[in-house]
Amino acid sequence: MSLVSMFDEIDKKLEENNRQSRGHLGFSIIGDEDEHKLWMNFHWCLPNTFSGRMLRLFDLGNRIEDQVIDNIKESKLCGIASHDEDGNQIRVSSLGGHFSGSCDALFRGVLPPPEEDLVLLGEIKSANDKRFKELQKLGDYELWSETYKWQIHCYMGGLGLTKCMVIVVNKNNSEIYTQIIDYDQNIWEKALERAERVITSEGPPKYGRKSEKDYMLKTESKTYVDIYSRKRFPEWVNCRNCAFSKPVTTSNGANWICTRSNKLLDLEAQKASCENHLWNPHLITTATHLPEESNDDVIAYESGVIKFYNATPKAMQDGPYYSSPELRELSKTGFDTKQMRMAQEIKKEFPGSQVDVVNEAIVPF
Repeated sequence: MSLVSMFDEIDKKLEENNRQSRGHLGFSIIGDEDEHKLWMNFHWCLPNTFSGRMLRLFDLGNRIEDQVIDNIKESKLCGIASHDEDGNQIRVSSLGGHFSGSCDALFRGVLPPPEEDLVLLGEIKSANDKRFKELQKLGDYELWSETYKWQIHCYMGGLGLTKCMVIVVNKNNSEIYTQIIDYDQNIWEKALERAERVITSEGPPKYGRKSEKDYMLKTESKTYVDIYSRKRFPEWVNCRNCAFSKPVTTSNGANWICTRSNKLLDLEAQKASCENHLWNPHLITTATHLPEESNDDVIAYESGVIKFYNATPKAMQDGPYYSSPELRELSKTGFDTKQMRMAQEIKKEFPGSQVDVVNEAIVPF
């Protein structure tokens, strides 16, 4: 194996391990006004968009943050805490634990008297030379990044702090930018409102939803755009995109519950899903959901002149009845009538079989 191919394989492994499975809606992303995307990510619908190179770059940023914390601790110029008594990052959460984040550090002794004992939030970022110079020119961290701005006010709001010290490191030359920022309660309240909409909504909220012509989507893959636009079902069948699961906000622990079995679902169960998975009908717009013909074991749809059904194993019948993996593949065709009929013939000839993965290179969308 050549050195080039070795690192290609390393990047591929990083991408495979980065499947979207974060257990919560993060403080770090709540500043994104696209609530549609936030909901889709919270429900593990959108594919990963980061290359292995970018994932390595993110990891480098984390290592720089660790270095800054170590440098401050070794200097003994101020008090700093980056982990709790159990060795975990300092975490804050709301809405049953579904809206949360881990802050970088807490500082004491940074400000002059009479505020020398005031505890400050510490937020550490890194940036390439171009972005760092933009920050220097602006001289304002909050103008530099809207998402970073919302993030620090969420931490301050959740922890009951009134000031934050931001530290930004230039990745190219280790130059450092610092700034003290006062807490804005209005941002924290808006963040809580947005998070509650995203977490409790049965389908993706409309606010901030982008059209396919939006420049932000033009950089994404066709698969990503089609799933985002709800032209096809997500690639990954899991509990979070099932019609019968929902987050529990009335207790702590970021719990999800299966409303069919009335059982709590931990992260591993959510990832694995079960044979009774049925797609959340809000995830598709190329077929019309028929609620009057749906129940706990069958979700009915109509596309053009045909009706078809997403069914659990016990409700499966001859005809247009499909498991979630089968329906995912057929959604790639836009529920093309010819493809649907072919799928029915395959299922009739080979009972219990699943529709083969569709070759998107030859199937019209």
